[in-house]
Amino acid sequence: MYFAMDEIGIENSVKIKAITFESERWKFIYDTAKDYGFDGIHFTPSLYQTFNLNLENIPDYFHDFKLTFHLGGMYIVPGKKFDEHDAIMDSAYAIAVKHDMHDISIHPPNKQLTAADKAFSMESLGKFVDKWLNKLLDKNISLSLETHVMGDYFLFDGLNEFVAFTDQYPDLGVLIDISHNYYNPQYSEEDMINILSGKNVKCMHISDALRNAEFENGTHLAIGDGEINFTKLFKGFKNRSDMFGVLEIKSSNEGIKTSLTELKKMVGG
Repeated sequence: MYFAMDEIGIENSVKIKAITFESERWKFIYDTAKDYGFDGIHFTPSLYQTFNLNLENIPDYFHDFKLTFHLGGMYIVPGKKFDEHDAIMDSAYAIAVKHDMHDISIHPPNKQLTAADKAFSMESLGKFVDKWLNKLLDKNISLSLETHVMGDYFLFDGLNEFVAFTDQYPDLGVLIDISHNYYNPQYSEEDMINILSGKNVKCMHISDALRNAEFENGTHLAIGDGEINFTKLFKGFKNRSDMFGVLEIKSSNEGIKTSLTELKKMVGG
């Protein structure tokens, strides 16, 4: 397992917004990832928009890192076409191919109001996977679906319903969001291992969590600020030699640095 950078730290997020030139902002991202000691960078368009950076302009020198693209949300409105997601994916595909990225990940669609709406979303997601999975694999890029399974908001009501979908596509990757799954609907480390360890897990979004707290205060915490046993989780997925971990915490620069140090100790790196 290698570890990739997502958030750059609270202080760094302030610093980069004060940098005038785009080329210097890109160099700041590169230097930040190097200084922390990350082997990869996980690009999320919504985050880089806040830095006034367009992912179409990633410099070639970023190829020093292992690069992945987190496309994020797939929002489907019943009765409307899925074409908008194809257009977004077209752009992500071009960026990923240009920069030798090895994974593009997406959220499942948001929850719909009726059973018919849910069926429509399931069908639309299936069509999307059918269209893009092999096209990406032909370029040695995996397509991964994130385990957002809060039934009150996302399409899948629990991890078992999630894997019932992914089992239809053996080559579709699984991105485990540890913090979300631990916080709501409260899967234990053992639950996540038992349900997901035999699946095609490509990635983990790694952050700590507290269950008895508001969502903003209970998720995306620095390692050690919550209750998750990461050592147990990593041991449960040790058979996945091609898996990577993304440090997805909202914390100070020091919180990111110390979290990465602890994670490397846990996996023996």
